[in-house]
Amino acid sequence: MPRLIVTLLAALLLSGPAMAQGNTCQWAHDGECDEPRYNGTGACDDGTDAADCQATGTIPVGGSTLVPGGAGTVGTALAAPSPDVSGDDSCRWALDGECDESRYGGTGACPAGSDTTDCTGGGTQAGGGFSPVPSDFGDDSCQWAHDGECDDTRYGGTGACRPGTDASDCRAAAAGGDDSCRWAFDGECDEPGIGLGLCTTGTDTTDCAPVAFLRNRTNRCASAFDGTCDEPGRGTGRCDADSDTADCLGRGRPPQAADHYFGRDDRFAPDSSRLPWRAIGQLTDGDGDGVCTATLIGSRHVLTAAHCVIDDEGAVAMPERFQAGFSGRRDAGQARAVRVIAAPDYTDEPRGAGEGNGNDWAIVELDQPLGDRVGYLGVRTLTREELDRIDRSGLVVSQAGYSWDTGDHLSGHAGCRVIEHYRDGTILHECDTTSGDSGSPIWVEEPDGRVSIIAVDSQFFSKQDAVTPFGTANLAVDSRAFIAAVNRALGR
Repeated sequence: MPRLIVTLLAALLLSGPAMAQGNTCQWAHDGECDEPRYNGTGACDDGTDAADCQATGTIPVGGSTLVPGGAGTVGTALAAPSPDVSGDDSCRWALDGECDESRYGGTGACPAGSDTTDCTGGGTQAGGGFSPVPSDFGDDSCQWAHDGECDDTRYGGTGACRPGTDASDCRAAAAGGDDSCRWAFDGECDEPGIGLGLCTTGTDTTDCAPVAFLRNRTNRCASAFDGTCDEPGRGTGRCDADSDTADCLGRGRPPQAADHYFGRDDRFAPDSSRLPWRAIGQLTDGDGDGVCTATLIGSRHVLTAAHCVIDDEGAVAMPERFQAGFSGRRDAGQARAVRVIAAPDYTDEPRGAGEGNGNDWAIVELDQPLGDRVGYLGVRTLTREELDRIDRSGLVVSQAGYSWDTGDHLSGHAGCRVIEHYRDGTILHECDTTSGDSGSPIWVEEPDGRVSIIAVDSQFFSKQDAVTPFGTANLAVDSRAFIAAVNRALGR
């Protein structure tokens, strides 16, 4: 059929783009729609997975559903259906007066059909309940559209996009979720935010069910980790909704979660006005956005990770400034970055454990002696006795950094362990770190009460055995890799 005729017919059917007319993709005829314009996995180009996308009745980007019309033909377009309002109250958060199903624009803490009373009749939204997902999904005009993560709050999204501007990313979540992702049913959550991010929001529902209650939740509240729930509806109301997770939902974390914290979130909120916490701060870029964590190790120098100050092309990405003891809108002092000293052989090429990851370190020089006023921490290498202790039972350490979910507030973990060391100057540790903690210090306490940095946090690493239920371990670069550079920078 000529392309013009297909286009005109599709327009008459109000279905957005015309239905694919070919099955040339290598993933065609596998029973899964792989065309991105029909909210498929994206493994196939548009127009190359016709049979699968018709057979599954996948919703195209215009907000309509396709009824199969035979391989290679255009299906009949129907209005997008409203979600089934049937269900029960089996969710742990049911009957709390708050809708927690994402298909009704709720929090997303409950799977579809498990918070029926709150979402259809007893919810707190004006009018005495929540409206089902409208047939008009909107468009993809948001700058964050097509990134795989739903940002429309109507469907339990992050709120980064205005309602109706992130249609493709939110389509599956708006319909209650499905398992259309090619990595569904692999036992691992692959949705963004709560999982690995390989699947679009709402397309790995079964695998993500154990961690769905964590979607779009943070610990950004200033009183997070104090043991008192301060969210509205559940606690005192002093915090914004979904911003006091550890206090309101508990510390336990399923192993499927992206931030699994080895089963329990043991972080706390340090007092950033006191040492050693005051010497830890945030590197920021020209827009004032946090880049990574760094620590004062001298009057004019801070220690961080190389990937925080080296771009994808291998060039220096000079941070704008360092803010020591940063907390909320306050800090203990700040200075501009003027020079970067990074591992000369740094590369972001992935390598196996112990196979050359000890080059992810950097030292940033400041334009003023901030450390003389704020204070700084010492750096030393692991002793032979400490290396032996790691081999036997693990070495007890502490860590602190600016985790992604705590916003402008420092989070720390005291009493975590280093569990493995390698000859390339790296270690594996069990401190509760996540994105944003890169470059954060890991230290030991000396007999006189002082602390000494022995490593900087680097990256998530594939688990090293088949026994642990957690998908990743945490890798840090220890000071064996950078002590010589530190001594040179400090004039020792």
